[in-house]
Amino acid sequence: MSFDYSLKKLTDCKWLNLFEISFKKNGQSGKWLMCSRKDKPIENASCADAVVIVAIIKTATGNKIVLNREFRIPLGAYQYGFPAGLIDDGETVAQTAQRELKEETGLNINKILHTSMPVFSSAGMSDESNYMVLVEANGEITDEFLEESEDIEVELMDINQVKDLLQSKEKVAAKAWGMLYHFTAQGSIEF
Repeated sequence: MSFDYSLKKLTDCKWLNLFEISFKKNGQSGKWLMCSRKDKPIENASCADAVVIVAIIKTATGNKIVLNREFRIPLGAYQYGFPAGLIDDGETVAQTAQRELKEETGLNINKILHTSMPVFSSAGMSDESNYMVLVEANGEITDEFLEESEDIEVELMDINQVKDLLQSKEKVAAKAWGMLYHFTAQGSIEF
């Protein structure tokens, strides 16, 4: 396969920009619009932007999954998902996961069980990718570490609550749905 392209940056914003891609693939030419957090999209597509933290808390009544109910401006509504955040320059994936879990929930990581390769969020619109970090966590939920712009409610759900969520009309992030469905299919919140 041959793929040649040129990029034109259409915006100059801090967190996310719009690019026009003029491309030629296997003899066919076209244009595509995409969003990226990177200065060099496509070229740096394999560099992950963020972490998504799938955290389990062990309780006396069984394992619970940590979910954020976060207001998302593009939806104009709340969405259920996992704690997540951008990787800061010089941070490791583990450091980012710990910082973001603490910031969004007040919880701490006991143990990192698995870190995925970079997985892509929505390749039709963006080159955004994330590390999925599966962890055991502990601590007390608090909103004292939230950034001023964040509107997040933390919920600890058992397997029955997860089943109810997936059967509801609530909005659920794609990055969360697959793992939540997996838990319901196996009948427990276990990695």
